[in-house]
Amino acid sequence: MLRDVTWKICCTVLFACQTRAVVCDQTGGGQARYVRPAASADLSLSHSRLLRSNDAPHAPEQIHLAMAGVGAMSVDWVTNPQENGTLMHTSKTEQYCNRLQDLRLNTTVFYGTDPQALLNVGQGTYTCYTADEYQSGALHHALLGLGPDGPLKANTQYHYQVGDPELALSELYSFTTPPEASSFPYRLGLIGDLGQTEDSMDTLDHAAALEPNSILNVGDLSYADGYQPRWDSFGRLIQSSAARIAWQVIEGNHEQEVVEGQLGFLAYEKRFHAPSVFSESNTKLYYSYEVAGLHVIMLGCYADFSRKSEQYAWLEKDLAKVDRSRTAWLIVGMHAPWYNSNVAHQGEMEGMRSTMESLLYQYGVDVVFAGHVHAYERSGRVYQGRLNNLGPVYINIGDGGNREGLSNDYIKPSPKWSAFREPSFGMGLLHVENSTHAVWQWHRNQDGDIVVADTVDIVRALQWNSPGRGVLSSNSSTLVSMMKHCMQYVHQVVPLVSSL
Repeated sequence: MLRDVTWKICCTVLFACQTRAVVCDQTGGGQARYVRPAASADLSLSHSRLLRSNDAPHAPEQIHLAMAGVGAMSVDWVTNPQENGTLMHTSKTEQYCNRLQDLRLNTTVFYGTDPQALLNVGQGTYTCYTADEYQSGALHHALLGLGPDGPLKANTQYHYQVGDPELALSELYSFTTPPEASSFPYRLGLIGDLGQTEDSMDTLDHAAALEPNSILNVGDLSYADGYQPRWDSFGRLIQSSAARIAWQVIEGNHEQEVVEGQLGFLAYEKRFHAPSVFSESNTKLYYSYEVAGLHVIMLGCYADFSRKSEQYAWLEKDLAKVDRSRTAWLIVGMHAPWYNSNVAHQGEMEGMRSTMESLLYQYGVDVVFAGHVHAYERSGRVYQGRLNNLGPVYINIGDGGNREGLSNDYIKPSPKWSAFREPSFGMGLLHVENSTHAVWQWHRNQDGDIVVADTVDIVRALQWNSPGRGVLSSNSSTLVSMMKHCMQYVHQVVPLVSSL
């Protein structure tokens, strides 16, 4: 009798996991109350975390990693040879970047699995840019795993140093490559609208404590806003994290800068790598990558997104080629949100949503992450403004801590699709446990401590075997896994039933 009751309860919960907008969350449309910090100013450029650790012109700094395709990793860093006036004056050409190229600097990465014997050597190139009176250092870029040494081994720790062996090398760093395709678990860290404030440092420190396998940053990175030295200080600020785990970034509105009268993304495009070639995109403004059992699409809110645009055609092609047996989870990152109940930036991306939302729904996107609004919000599963158990969960994580402060005002009453919202600084972690289950946590930077303020289990109850509509998987192991997951919710209910 008890077993029958338990089974009925479990089936009910399973149905709820598939259909409830909150994805079995218990917080509903909650909004916690506590004294929120005021906006904090940018850190001084003389702050210890923004200073160069070595003032030598050829000492590598601002080291950061990025995914470069399956079995490959990008390593980028900056040196400052322009500070060696004697060396620069040996060039015969006048234009700054040409003079820098004439120096023929080495862009070298020594790496290997044994920190005492870095037997592999990766060679790269360097570039630079000018912005009005600003002259960048040498921006070095190297790819590991695409050369004669072959692809990097999956789930393997590599140690590395970068620089010019005749001039200066960095200290020793290490990173661990992602597990093979379709492998789990995987911990994806989410940050948005970070900036360079005391709150930004809290976010980075909390992210480090959570030990994600990589970071997805949904844009508005440095808040340099045209003042180029802030790009250098941002690179130093994130190096402690980005030199050890890959940071995947996408452009936000604050990456748009006017340089010599032209509006564009010059610093963003020069300083950060994106696996555009791997994902058959012709730009860093939108691209995709695969990591473990995830296929991640980074959409460009500030590139043309009309139905006749190159981005739309690329998105359709990229979605169509996703193999859910390799990458069961389909994740999207972008800067400005499509679903937002905050007063700030209300409806800004309605045109993009109306153009592209049907594609994301058609191909069964699981979660969409965005920023732009300086507050946290999580939706239920939603499509075309209504709760829909086949739609993605939308999460706004634009609360990284930038100098503009929080967006405190929300539309009232809360829309039915909004499951949780709060204007507080923080970051998130998506712990993907297997091909059907993930746990999302929003970690709030409350009073300098890390606080789990919102958590939800995301169950991929519906398997997308073909474009169009989702169908229940015929894979019995998937159903068994789902039942085991839902039994966790029954665990506390059964003792009550047995006592009746």
